[in-house]
Amino acid sequence: MSQLLPFKLGSEVYALELIDVQEVVEHHPTHPLLGVSEAIIGAIGFHGRIVPAIDLPLLLGFPAGERCERMIVLTDEHGPVALAVDQLLRIIDIDLGRILSQSNSEEDCIRGVINLDGKMISLLALEQLCAVLEQVCTASGDTR
Repeated sequence: MSQLLPFKLGSEVYALELIDVQEVVEHHPTHPLLGVSEAIIGAIGFHGRIVPAIDLPLLLGFPAGERCERMIVLTDEHGPVALAVDQLLRIIDIDLGRILSQSNSEEDCIRGVINLDGKMISLLALEQLCAVLEQVCTASGDTR
C-alpha cells in the first residue's frame, strides 16, 4: 500500500505519492520575483531556505486563477520546490497496482491513472515534472 496526497487542478484530481512530499505549508507569504515565467509565483522562505513557488495548474496548462493557501513542498530529491494547487484533498491509501494506464511519453507529466470509487486520479510523474520545472526555472534565470 502507498499513500497519496490528492489535489485538484481545475476540476481534475491529481496526486503525488506522500513519500515525495516533504511538507504541506500554510499561509506562507510569497515574495515575487522579477523577470520570471508566469508559472513561477515567486519564492517562499522554508526552514531557512529560499524555495521557488510554482503555480502547478498554470504550468500544466490550466487557466490562471486563485490557488489554495496551502502549498506542497517536494522532498529535496525533487526540489526544493513549492507547488501551488487549487485544492488539497485528504490523504488516501491505495495499492499502486491499481494504476489503470501508464504513460510512456517522456513529455507527459502523468505516470498513470487510478480509478478510486469511480473517480479518476492522475498520478504525477515527478521525473518529468521536475524536467519541466527545470526548463521553466532555467529559462527564467533561476537555477534553484
